[in-house]
This record gives sequence, C-alpha cells and structure tokens, in this order.
Amino acid sequence: MADKNSTHAIERIRNIYKNLEKTIDSVPDPMRDKLRKIILNDEELKRVMDDMENYRPPRIFLMGRTGVGKSSLINAINGRYLAPVNDVYSQTEACDMYDYEENGEVLMQILDTRGTSESLALDEKVSAEDKIKKEVKDFMPDVTIFMLNASHRDDVLTDVKFVKSICEDYKKTNGVDLPVIVAINKVDELAPSRIKDPKEYPISKSKNISEVVKYYGKIIEEGELEVKEIIPVSSLIDWMLEDEFIDVDSINDLPQSRLSDLEIQFDGRFGIDNLIDALEESISDYDAIVGLRLACRMNKVLANLSDKFINMFSGFAATVAMVPIPIADIYPLIGLQIALVSLIASLSGRTISKETAKEFLLSLGGVGLAGNLFRLGSQQLSKLLNLILPTAGNAVSATVAAMGTKAIGEASKSYYIEGIDLSKVKKDYKDRVKDIKKKDKERE
Repeated sequence: MADKNSTHAIERIRNIYKNLEKTIDSVPDPMRDKLRKIILNDEELKRVMDDMENYRPPRIFLMGRTGVGKSSLINAINGRYLAPVNDVYSQTEACDMYDYEENGEVLMQILDTRGTSESLALDEKVSAEDKIKKEVKDFMPDVTIFMLNASHRDDVLTDVKFVKSICEDYKKTNGVDLPVIVAINKVDELAPSRIKDPKEYPISKSKNISEVVKYYGKIIEEGELEVKEIIPVSSLIDWMLEDEFIDVDSINDLPQSRLSDLEIQFDGRFGIDNLIDALEESISDYDAIVGLRLACRMNKVLANLSDKFINMFSGFAATVAMVPIPIADIYPLIGLQIALVSLIASLSGRTISKETAKEFLLSLGGVGLAGNLFRLGSQQLSKLLNLILPTAGNAVSATVAAMGTKAIGEASKSYYIEGIDLSKVKKDYKDRVKDIKKKDKERE
C-alpha cells in the first residue's frame, strides 16, 4: 500500500515530475517524442505540480468544551497520530496554537480554545472572551470547527452566541465571512454504546444521532449562528505500536519520534469524510484547500494522479496501435505499459526497476505469454482486415490496446496505491481481460 506520509508523498510527486523525461525515454522509439509532448504539455498535470509547490497549511479555529475530543478529531481527520490526547484532563487551559508537523513540514495550523465559560482570564483587565477574539484576529483562520459532545447535551447557548460574535468581528475586520462547521463528536457513545463499528450501527443508533443533531440545531438557531453544516462524527481510533495495542496514557509518554510509528488498530471513525468535504467547500483560499487535501487525503491525491497517468497512457496506447503493420506495435506497447507500472509504483513510494515492472505484468498475464497470445489472436488479426477494408482493423486494434493498457494501469493502482492483495488484483484483471475480449468479439 502507498506510504501515506504526506511530506514523503509530496516529495515523491515532485521528483516523479522532475524525472518524467527519463521515464519517457524508457519507451521505445518512434513514439517517444509524441508521448513526451502529451505528458509534459498537459496543463492539468502542470497545475498539480504547481500545487505541490504553492500549497499552504489550512488554518483552523477549533472551539469546544473540555472532553469534547478536539485532539482526537485532529488525529481522525489526518488518519495519523498528530495531536496529544488525554481522556482524564484537558490538554488546553486557554488558547493554544499548534503547528501540526510531519518531518519538519507544517501540515495544518490549529487555534485551539475551550468553551468561553471554561477559559481563563489573563487578569482583571483582559477577559477570556477578549483574549480569544484577539487570538482569532491575529490567527486569521480559514474556517471554524465548533465542536459539541453527542453524549452530553451541554447548555452551549453561551458558546454559540460567542462564536457568532467572533464571526461578526472577523467580517468587520476582513470584509469576508468566517465559515463555521459544527462537528458533533462522540456519536459512538450514543446508545447502544457497545457498538463502535460504524458499519454495524443499528437503526436505533442512527435515530439517536439524528435526534442529537436536531437538539443542537435548535440551540444554534436560537443563538442566530449561521453555520455551513452540522455534521455528526466519531473520532474513535485505537492505536497500536509494533502490532500491540497501546492505550492513550502510554501514547502520551512516547517520545515525539515514535508517534509516526503508531498505526490504526481499530478504526471507529464516522462522518469524518463528510467533515473534510465540508472543510474543502468552506475554505475559500485554493492553496489552503490543496494543503488540506495533502494533509488529510493523500491517498486520494495519489489515486487521482494514478488515474491521470492511466488515462494518458491508455489514450496513447490507442495511437500506438493505429500503426497499420501487424505485430509492429507489440514492443512499443510493452515499453509503454512497463513505464506506466513504474510510474504508479513510484507514486506509492516503491522503487522498482524495469525488470520488476515486467515481473508484475507477467504475473497478471498482461504482456506475458497469455497477453501476447490474446493480442495476436485479437488485435493483430484485426489489423489483417486492412488487406480487405483499409483502416477497419485499426479501429478495433486501438480500442483493444487502450482498454488493455487501462486494465494494466488499474491493476497497478489497486496493488501499489490501494494495497489490495495481489491475488484479488489478478482476479480483477482477468475479469477485465474477459470483458475486453467480449467487447472485441462483439465489434467483429
């Protein structure tokens, strides 16, 4: 499976783009120059690479009372352990600013504050509310996450009105609205609380979740706070280290260098994708949106890039196959498919040679014995139709070449990016080949 470390992946993407010329050089002549123009002149790909250089970490103002699970939410959004969590006492005594880093690079900036009724005044002249407002003004957040507790129906009207006043001050100062998203955390604790796996939530639990959303929705409406969305979530994650469960207290005792070694043992997250969607839609600055994606959805970024290369290479395979000489296009296509597999493997963090790429293809039967027999029996024979009806066979050949290359690319993506077991990848690939053969026969 792809290495989801965001900073590693960003550097990989940058290096892959810088070395695209070398990858293209591995494709046999005479198609090399045409492929170079298609890939290196692609505006969408250039934009992706610009994003890798110009993104910035999103700035999030996070507000909620003690025990609502703010630190846990940060970890749940990122899918990695970034924030200090403690179930017994609050980690934040007033306003705290965090730069959540990975390998020295900032992924996300958080201004974290407790509810106004719990925050501490600096002295008799400066109230807790004034302190928070000043911090927000200096921080200039892109978005606010106002967190509530699903399992304890707190009287949060005071906090609702305070968030409203912060938004009003923000608009006066900056001339734009400060978007607010309400996250109702800990829905996993609603009855029946013993059921923690979101895939197993019964109807009764779903009804309880809806009831809590309505309850807080009325309070928010009473406080006249305009919000983008109210999203019920669970940020429940159990962590393990070296294949053993590790509790929260033990995690907090770990040195910072070991936090990156933590892996998810049990994933009880619910509604987190909806929350990230809402954040993307609410943030107005494009560079901050890119930063959010890189911090929270790196696997999706890698999958989208894989799809981009797959579409490019499969489209180009059709061009290669249009060469009106039987069997002449086999070797360029093999080189093209090897280059595609190598690119996708590189995106995942694996460094593979031409030989290991060939081995992967052979294991699929894509360009190995079975694949070549398929191509000779279908694609190349179709070219012989040109002897009777010029260009008729080439159209069939192009379709088969494009679909076959796309199938190989999808198999590579499944294995290298998504981490799907090779046996299942092979089965899915064989099913694709059967479909290609079927469609090819139908065209005949």
